[in-house]
Amino acid sequence: MPTFHPPDWVSQPCRVATLEVQDEDGSVSTQPVDKQAYYLFGRDASVCDVPLSHASASRQHAALCHHTDGRVFLIDLGSSHGTFLDGSQLPPNKPVVLKNGSAIKFGQAPAKFVMRDVESAGEKRRSDAAPDSTTNAKRSSSGGLVRGGGSSVRAAHLLVKHAGSRRPSSWKEKVITRSEEEALAMIQAFREQLVAGEPDAAELAGRFAELAGQESHCSSARRGGDLGEFGPGQMQPAFESAAFALEVGQLSGPVFSDSGVHLILRTA
Repeated sequence: MPTFHPPDWVSQPCRVATLEVQDEDGSVSTQPVDKQAYYLFGRDASVCDVPLSHASASRQHAALCHHTDGRVFLIDLGSSHGTFLDGSQLPPNKPVVLKNGSAIKFGQAPAKFVMRDVESAGEKRRSDAAPDSTTNAKRSSSGGLVRGGGSSVRAAHLLVKHAGSRRPSSWKEKVITRSEEEALAMIQAFREQLVAGEPDAAELAGRFAELAGQESHCSSARRGGDLGEFGPGQMQPAFESAAFALEVGQLSGPVFSDSGVHLILRTA
């Protein structure tokens, strides 16, 4: 049986992503898919992260992969009975982007896997270039975004992981051994560096992007820490609360989450 080799662009996720599993009997369960860079689906439970029990499933049927730019892709691994996205069969070994609400079926199995709480950073950047009237209508008279009902913010972050992080490794360090206290001290030093001399908003944003690109343990470092636009439920609760509490252009203090310790800069 061929071994799955993830594409070079696969990266650890920063966003929340969950599959809602809708079974034939009407029961619904959830399968988190945001704790590792990729997930294998198939009948071979010894190698697959999400086992598929139906007889039409191949031993290694499909892979769900997180891209460095924040998007999530599904790849059919040459399965015998196909992988279907929103009713259309996927070509084998070709990554296809998943969107919020995308419905996935494997072979002839009746269960449906629906993507929830994920939005492409790339798609959001495209929508930023041509905002629609619905989004604009939800802005308050002061220019801020109104919470609830599709509200969203855009932010960048700088993450320092520690040994207690849910994934204590990163592109910067294969094995992270520092304590949470040491991570906090690093974040505090970075914040002092960023605000030194009382920079204006544009200068602060430039400093943040440069520093995040060098020091952040998240794959978003490649984008200067930019996470794109996100709404309620798409980030870890502590991170979300802090981001929504900021004014545009405001820099947070240290924010603690399961991922580590963050600085957050709200950009829109």
